Amino acid sequence: MRITTCQFNDSYFPIMDGVGITAHNYARWLNEKYGKTVLVAPKVKDYEDEEDYRVYRFKSVLLPGMNPYRVGLPLIDIKFKKKLNKIRFDLVHAHSPFISGQLAQRLARKRGIPFVATFHTKYREDFRKVLNNNLFVDFLMNMTLDFYNSADVVWVPNKSTGETLREYGYSGKFEIMPNGTDMETPDKSKLIRFRKAGLEATGANGNEFTLLFVGQHRWEKNVRLIIDALRLLAEKKVSYQMIFVGEGYASKEMKKLVREYGITDKVIFTGLVTERNKLRNIYACADLFVFPSLYDNSPLVIQEAAAFNIPSVVLKNSSSAEGISDKVNGFLIDDNAGSLFKLISGVKKYPEVIKLAGEGARKSIYKPWEGIVDSVYQRYVEIIEENVHKRKSVKPEEDDDLDD
Repeated sequence: MRITTCQFNDSYFPIMDGVGITAHNYARWLNEKYGKTVLVAPKVKDYEDEEDYRVYRFKSVLLPGMNPYRVGLPLIDIKFKKKLNKIRFDLVHAHSPFISGQLAQRLARKRGIPFVATFHTKYREDFRKVLNNNLFVDFLMNMTLDFYNSADVVWVPNKSTGETLREYGYSGKFEIMPNGTDMETPDKSKLIRFRKAGLEATGANGNEFTLLFVGQHRWEKNVRLIIDALRLLAEKKVSYQMIFVGEGYASKEMKKLVREYGITDKVIFTGLVTERNKLRNIYACADLFVFPSLYDNSPLVIQEAAAFNIPSVVLKNSSSAEGISDKVNGFLIDDNAGSLFKLISGVKKYPEVIKLAGEGARKSIYKPWEGIVDSVYQRYVEIIEENVHKRKSVKPEEDDDLDD
């Protein structure tokens, strides 16, 4: 059965995060294997899409305090609306409850088609960062909950994310649809080649014990804990090099802290890396992936690291730690720099422990997107068939179908 679907998200190339990568891989594999797929996202100046599936962009402006994220303006983008209104969709899927998600909701209700929404992120923490007003935060959280209550089907990537949604006050049903990764596990010859390219791209020392962080540079990711642990390692004369990949509002302060600690010769900041092959090469350089975030729910970067037999270091009882057993397929630490210091200085002496945990990560954590999207498609078909009696016969026209 061929189906026509549309993925909606507020972050997309070149501004990529885990949710943007998820939406991209849904569109990529659905379009390749199961029918026509469109991805809808904000427009970014001077960026040209080169994907095999259709990408429809709407006008947008920078989101204050959340650079590089953008606020979309789809309802005033006449050209965008006309393009979207020409396609008859079987199902729409929102990966964000905000502008793009509201657009997906509106389209689904206008057309009488199924509306799936995935809850990915700790939105309350984002609201609190931007807004210094608890009443407004509560108001936005109520809007967010109303959005998920309006969906025909709600998905979460793992159990911990579902628990977060419950904590926010959602009482409806949800289903777990896990995330995957587009990183392929390289054979030995490819790994050597990727590693060489990664060392050249970053200027890293191929003989040094290498730690890696990939993600947005924001304090909610607990990056200060990493830097504090790096200081302790340097003070105790434990040799290492650290690679930070990404950008964000905390980037300048992170670099300043590294300078203050006198460890600039041990820390490499690559900036944002959007080219997946370049990122692949950087992963190939690492011995340990360090990700002590309390903010993330189901981080794709842990799976990306697992593709290279690299175990991740995460916080005990965090959402990121779901599915990770200490020394089996990763490492668990307490929420303090001393615990990370102790872990790194300890396992560095026993490379066989890191190797075994890395092999465990690849076997139990690594899940290619193609297989995940096979499950997505199967569930989509069920949802479409379950809702067929509710669907209205709407002929796509060039009027403003998205307007009230």
